[in-house]
Amino acid sequence: MGGQESGGQAAGRGEGLAFLDCPEALILVLGSFPSLRSLEKGEYYGNERNHFWDVLGMVFDAAVPADYAGRLVLLAQRRIAVWDVIAACERKGSLDKDIAAELPNPVLDVLASRQTISRIALNGAKAAASFLTHVAPELGARAPAMGVVLGWRPASLGGRLIKVARLPSTSPIPTRGCRCAADKVGAWGAFLASAAES
Repeated sequence: MGGQESGGQAAGRGEGLAFLDCPEALILVLGSFPSLRSLEKGEYYGNERNHFWDVLGMVFDAAVPADYAGRLVLLAQRRIAVWDVIAACERKGSLDKDIAAELPNPVLDVLASRQTISRIALNGAKAAASFLTHVAPELGARAPAMGVVLGWRPASLGGRLIKVARLPSTSPIPTRGCRCAADKVGAWGAFLASAAES
């Protein structure tokens, strides 16, 4: 899920978390695959060091509840659904670079049943790469630049327009352009906050 904390678990096949639905969702956030900590807790972005919840709080100028149930309420209020591109894979630890033999989630099926979703936020490079490989190959093999919004009209959805953007990974691992949660707020905010206007 946007490449979270590393871990020493031996390589093995694992399954991800269930689709986190939201009534009348406008946005679907897609990560890559949950970290070990997230899987242990059964919670999206369950690694306490991951920036996801902090970024959401800053984007929406909202206090982020400490408990997971409260965080789900925050997502529902903002009409955000959450899932991962990858349903199952082989991986040692929690790093995206170690993901192998991935099987995708049926993202198109969810989009077909959730007509209100008009935006997909891809949480990091691995989520974007797997999305293009398994879900939207018609968008090309190369992930878009950070923050660039693509217009996607899947034939299986009758040509319905869905805006897709690759956003900075909320992983706590620093990158050249994003060392902390505050560095990621601009790109995330521009894409999420404008969903209600589309």
